[in-house]
Amino acid sequence: MRPHLAALAGLSCALLSACSEGSSDDTDRVRAGQRVYAKECAACHGAQGEGGGPMSLHLDVVPPDLAGLKQRNDGYFPREFVSRFVVGQLAKDDPASPMPDFSAVGLRHVYPNGGADGEVLETDFANLLDYLEAIQW
Repeated sequence: MRPHLAALAGLSCALLSACSEGSSDDTDRVRAGQRVYAKECAACHGAQGEGGGPMSLHLDVVPPDLAGLKQRNDGYFPREFVSRFVVGQLAKDDPASPMPDFSAVGLRHVYPNGGADGEVLETDFANLLDYLEAIQW
């Protein structure tokens, strides 16, 4: 009986180790996304995604509450929609909207000297989406 318990304990440790490694990667991606958000989005959308950042006072429209996307979509975070909107692949309701097309302007606050493109930006955008998904209430 003891060899079975030892094997079970070993398997449990291995599985828990694998889970913690995955969650560490997830945490790293969310933190990286939080850094992108803080530099590119928080001025308009607020520090916590609530839609009332300091630059919003200078806009003709109120930036949406990004932390409530999941609640407004029946408990589903619309990741693909948000991704396509951020990179300008969806038509905006208001063509004069102050929301930048990040595929055109890049992450100019994250990379003020330029130099980031392709895979780096794709990773940054994916991390940003991970962060936005993590802050949903």
